[in-house]
Amino acid sequence: MKRSILFFFIIIFLQAALLAFVPTFYGARSLSLGYSSLAYNYDINAIFINPALLTYARGISGYQFQYSYADYKNFQSQLDEILEYDLNNFSSLNGSDKDALFSRLKDLFDSKHGFNGFRANIPGLVSKDYGFAVSFVNTAVINPVGNDVFDKPIEQVTDSDISSLKFNLIGLRYTQFSLSYGLNISTGVSFGISLHYMYGKITEFKTSIVEPIFDTDTSVKDYLEYAWDDAEESFYKLNVDLSVTADLGKYFKVGVVARNVGNPTLVTVERDIIMERRIIAGIAFRPTVEWGIYLDIDVNKTDLFYSGEDVQLISLGVEKGFFQNKLLLRAGFLSDLTEKYFLGSKSNSMYGVGFGFNMSKILIDFALGIDSGGAINNIAISGFFSF
Repeated sequence: MKRSILFFFIIIFLQAALLAFVPTFYGARSLSLGYSSLAYNYDINAIFINPALLTYARGISGYQFQYSYADYKNFQSQLDEILEYDLNNFSSLNGSDKDALFSRLKDLFDSKHGFNGFRANIPGLVSKDYGFAVSFVNTAVINPVGNDVFDKPIEQVTDSDISSLKFNLIGLRYTQFSLSYGLNISTGVSFGISLHYMYGKITEFKTSIVEPIFDTDTSVKDYLEYAWDDAEESFYKLNVDLSVTADLGKYFKVGVVARNVGNPTLVTVERDIIMERRIIAGIAFRPTVEWGIYLDIDVNKTDLFYSGEDVQLISLGVEKGFFQNKLLLRAGFLSDLTEKYFLGSKSNSMYGVGFGFNMSKILIDFALGIDSGGAINNIAISGFFSF
């Protein structure tokens, strides 16, 4: 019987329309661990991270708020330096200023990635084997668009060439209803499925670097909100996640989640956005009830930011409980294996820190995410009640 149910879910998964445009982390605990919680999660975020873990769940309900306003390798700082120049009158600049500006523009547009982020409010509840959540999400991605202007000798570059430099903006505002189920298929091995029904608004458009939105007083938050506030085209999607988790002895647990198996497509006025197949694996090592060490890695490279450039994320987190786990301290990091620099100021890494208070039936988590330049650009607060 269990094999028949598993086969049925797999058939649904292979045929369903999927969508990957969702927040990268779920909840304060995930953020503080550098997103590395796939193999061990005990709150409502198992619905999104690894529904197979619902077979271990206790009754818990909660609400969380989270946001991320991130840029790629201090992209905003580079853009602000460029916007100090009079871009509308490039041809009137003196020789040294023109050379400096053109070089900075080339570096900026060669980076491929720009801004990405989201804001989400998520109430939900789980009990053993089942989970349900409603997500209210705004999200956007802004990337520079390639241009052959940089192939020209600088003396041939005109004001109209500079105004032809554009950014591609994708913005969404949507509500998502999530229903999850975990099934124990043998001793220490569980299968999970999450169905996500999404409806909302989407937009994709291009805008020139000389438009008023691009200003030194404009923050990353402003750019992203500008994108998702413009969303007008309606969309509806049914999304499916599948996962498997297994115990490896007394101290280790592993998990694998598959997303976008069908390489689904989301249509905008600009193009068809293909959400590439993504497979993530995770391992948890818990030598005691107070200690946890977690590692997650994308098995394959994917274009997660819709810029044409593949990334392969890896994350590592550590959790330590004190006073019989009444206080939990956490830290972790996220990085990209495709980057030249894995850690440090030249990398595209993110560092998470946070804590949790476990007060009988109430659990409160708080976390911050800090980029490689030292800026705090991720915040999450989660509150849960056990029943």
